[in-house]
Amino acid sequence: MSDVILEARDVHKVYGGVRALNGLSLSIRQGEIHCVVGPNGAGKSTFFKTLIGVERPTTGQIIYKGEDVTRLPAFRRARRGLSVKFQNISLFAELTGLQNLFVPLRRNHPKSEIPARAAAVLARVGLAGTEDLPVRYLSHGQQQWLSIGLSIAADPDLLLLDEPAAGLSVEETARTADLIRHLNASGMTVIVIEHDMGFIRSLRARTSVLHYGRLFAQGEFDEIAANEEVRRIYLGAA
Repeated sequence: MSDVILEARDVHKVYGGVRALNGLSLSIRQGEIHCVVGPNGAGKSTFFKTLIGVERPTTGQIIYKGEDVTRLPAFRRARRGLSVKFQNISLFAELTGLQNLFVPLRRNHPKSEIPARAAAVLARVGLAGTEDLPVRYLSHGQQQWLSIGLSIAADPDLLLLDEPAAGLSVEETARTADLIRHLNASGMTVIVIEHDMGFIRSLRARTSVLHYGRLFAQGEFDEIAANEEVRRIYLGAA
């Protein structure tokens, strides 16, 4: 059995004559943390949307667990174990953390089990004790972690995180990296799309660099950071 859980095969995406993805091929291994970086306009957001099913490639394939899911909508990919945490927080501010978790948990669990399961999810993301606290009283970092909690409530096999460190303090950023490593250690494959290279460095994960809609470089972070061509296009080196 292949150790590849998700694969983009020669993916092109064209918007009105503008080529956002230009033959992108990239594979994600089962059980890894994989970071995707690149300068503005590199195709990161478009790639993210094609993986989750919000956008359909103009040509090419998205393969998930050995199945061609290119034409499957997002909700059908979710049912196959793929979950997403978007950059923008989308929570019910006047409801508690437990109440926010009720929606994703009710899909797979009876109502009587939800309080205990919600408490377990909150503990998993470092929010134990906030079950009855309205979300508006949580810090920005805590709201980010609750959003991740909503994404993992169904125990997905693959979690995609879009800029999970956006707007966080140094301490919150470090705790978010710890959380991602913890989720990965439990067996979850995690894809992180980010621009904060300090955060990517802290994850010490295999990293793919996109440029003009193609895979430009790939390797462990130290290899990527030492690559002169990557430094030229992304890190600002001359």
